[in-house]
Amino acid sequence: MISGVGVSVVIPNYNGAQLLEQNLPSIIAALNHWGGENELIVVDDHSTDASCQMLSERFPQVRLLVNASNLGFSKSCNSGFAIAQYSIGICINNDVNVEVGFIAPLLKHFVENDVFAVTPNILAEREGRNQGIVYGLYGKGFLKGSFAPLEVRGNARENLYAIGACVAYDMAKFRALGGYSEMFTPYLFEDVDISYRAWKRGWKSLYEPGATVYHYSSATIGKTKKRVKRTIYFRNRFLFHWVNLSDPAYVLKNILITLFRLLVSFLWLNFTYYSAFFGALRRWNDVAALRSAEHEFRKLGDTEILRRTARRTCDV
Repeated sequence: MISGVGVSVVIPNYNGAQLLEQNLPSIIAALNHWGGENELIVVDDHSTDASCQMLSERFPQVRLLVNASNLGFSKSCNSGFAIAQYSIGICINNDVNVEVGFIAPLLKHFVENDVFAVTPNILAEREGRNQGIVYGLYGKGFLKGSFAPLEVRGNARENLYAIGACVAYDMAKFRALGGYSEMFTPYLFEDVDISYRAWKRGWKSLYEPGATVYHYSSATIGKTKKRVKRTIYFRNRFLFHWVNLSDPAYVLKNILITLFRLLVSFLWLNFTYYSAFFGALRRWNDVAALRSAEHEFRKLGDTEILRRTARRTCDV
């Protein structure tokens, strides 16, 4: 245990009573096993199921925040971390079950001053992926995080980003970055964005092979209509790149490919692309404000970040 370090666990929840009932005991057991000062905060995003009643009855040790309306992932997490009292914040989805010893291996990395986030093995068996390992790629004008296969562990490494399903953050750095950007509401890319903005400041995201959790991916948002999810995904991908790309060659290629896609997408009736683009454009003021705010802190460029997070021959 790192001396003087406490942990605040924040779990966003929407209609996840059954998931919480299944997974919270593993998180509580892990906190008890670790043995340091801690708190457990659940932010309920205006659920219509029995989540709040179940938590009050079965898990009285949980600090429960209830949103007056449905606010989405970033706003819910931000409200939880706003009241977190400890120096390390762990964000965990309600569809994640953890191994009892997963906390201590994550915390050991925060003795380094440039560590922003650490992820464990995040085993998504349905998808056959280890989401805790995120390789950095760039192609067709866009950055992309590529997850490792399920069986891959390897050594600790630098990640392109830390997936929000289960991640430990340095709370001082998280707050310095303004938390998750709420322009990505209701969900998707807020974890990618904050990790990448941290990288631009010289703060790295790491993978720790000695900690393991299990992720039943998208259990909460999985019922959303496919077209709606695709629109949100592409809209937020635009927003992420507009905020964060800085190397001139990357910016130019992104612009050219986006313009080309806008010219031809109607040929295969891809109207989702247009909805996403113009949806992102309506948030341009938010993009410009965040991009401007981050500019003065920028230490690393896109090329350097991708070089450090690319897949290597030792990643086996």
